[in-house]
Amino acid sequence: LGAAARRGLLFRSADGLLDLVEVDTVGLDKTGTVTEGDLTVVTADETTLRIAAGLERFSMHPIARAIVDEAVERGIPLPRAEAVRETPGTGVSGRVDGLDWELAAGGPGEVVLSGESGEAGRIRLGDAVRSDSAEAIAQLVDRGLEVVLLTGDHEDVAARIAEQAGVTQVRAQVDPAAKAAWVRAGQERGSQVLFAGDGLNDGPALAAADVGVAMGTGAASSVLVADGVISTWSLKPLVSGFQAAAACERAIRWNQRRSIAYNIVAVSAAAAGWINPLVAAILMPASSAMVIWGSSRIEASMSDART
Repeated sequence: LGAAARRGLLFRSADGLLDLVEVDTVGLDKTGTVTEGDLTVVTADETTLRIAAGLERFSMHPIARAIVDEAVERGIPLPRAEAVRETPGTGVSGRVDGLDWELAAGGPGEVVLSGESGEAGRIRLGDAVRSDSAEAIAQLVDRGLEVVLLTGDHEDVAARIAEQAGVTQVRAQVDPAAKAAWVRAGQERGSQVLFAGDGLNDGPALAAADVGVAMGTGAASSVLVADGVISTWSLKPLVSGFQAAAACERAIRWNQRRSIAYNIVAVSAAAAGWINPLVAAILMPASSAMVIWGSSRIEASMSDART
């Protein structure tokens, strides 16, 4: 646990770490996990941006923060929104200036603002793949893991991000329930599934997965239901987690073998009268020291694996 934590992956318990040994399928959320999550507004007229920012001003979703930040940067006063309702994976609705509005996903990289009379405007946004995501994903694939990208975005956006990140399997336009269903479908096929995500809409999948890993910079709800939390702006700690799990399992197996062999020899010698009580008292802590020495090799073996 300490070796993984020092590399940016914190687990609630040893169970979550050891479960990584059996994982063969990894599902990755896109926004804020594979990508930077720092979306920026590319194009938007001020009227559309003002209403959208009013609806999104209290949301922590990356799209919401991008819209609000752009409105603030342009000096647009944020209106007061009433009866705001955020639907994970779909959008947000509410009442601004006495009218009902809805902000939902539109075309690739777009959100559409609709009012009582229909579409009122569009906001185009952009995102970038994290600088080390492709390397981390390549290392996961090298470990024999099946890596799948899951996102609520359109297929065009999902395909572009997947290509940049080096992911060959993509599931686009999936809502929170569909992400959780994908996890359960893999489990029904006999797979051990890890899911990593950061948003409010990733909670069901994180809870359903055999191992759920949340980005510490994401929504609080995702952190609460996850087995582990990545504390840095990177996917690299996920790779370190798999290395730590493998090293931990090896250490456990070697410690078991050493302990069994040690106790068979020592107990047999004591039963035969070949060891006096003083020597036995010295040998007992020596057995524990042997286990501690074997466990201390985890850090060294992980460093070797990284180089």
